[in-house]
Amino acid sequence: MLTTFYRRIARFALLTALVALLAGCKADEVELQITTTDLRSAAAGNEVLVPFRAVFTHPEPLNTRQSAQVDDIWSVLQEYVEISDFSRDTVDGGLRVVIEGEVPVRTTRNARDAYYLSLTESRDFEGLHRVALETGEQFETLRQQLSAVNFAVDLVAIHPTVTEVSGRASRLMAPAATIEGDSHLIYRARLDGSLRLRQSAGAFEQTGPGFFIAL
Repeated sequence: MLTTFYRRIARFALLTALVALLAGCKADEVELQITTTDLRSAAAGNEVLVPFRAVFTHPEPLNTRQSAQVDDIWSVLQEYVEISDFSRDTVDGGLRVVIEGEVPVRTTRNARDAYYLSLTESRDFEGLHRVALETGEQFETLRQQLSAVNFAVDLVAIHPTVTEVSGRASRLMAPAATIEGDSHLIYRARLDGSLRLRQSAGAFEQTGPGFFIAL
């Protein structure tokens, strides 16, 4: 029992160290890759994962001890997020961390996952599905665990996000999106191929990334 207790304390300490190192940091950018095939498969009840890539930077170099902690901490975080690759390098005298992994597609607006892609029928736009990156119960659990060790942590739920949507659909609508350098209050189009949507700042900070699509 004592061994389990000490392991938990060690895990909390590692998570706390990561937050101290990497900021109350927002990712510079999170990139999602979604296909209409993935969405239709999930809507049919199949288990589907979509890839993501997140880039974080820290303006200062890390000492040897801090550097070792980063590796240990990301190993722990695999309990919460499916991480397939983690790399880091020095850029302009600071730390650059790139994380790659997958998030599940859930056909509900609530899930246990720390992060997941929610796919539900839209309540506002008839004939469209709402697709949104969400945080679930495990994200809040992680916050509570960090808070339990009396460390003031502001884990960021929403990051600047680029969503690449590929495939074909008769209708796609994206609010507050920048596409090929042009910003749109509401972007509407037929999807035929690949489209990159960038969403960040403003009201997005409260609602998070997402779009509507006809499946």
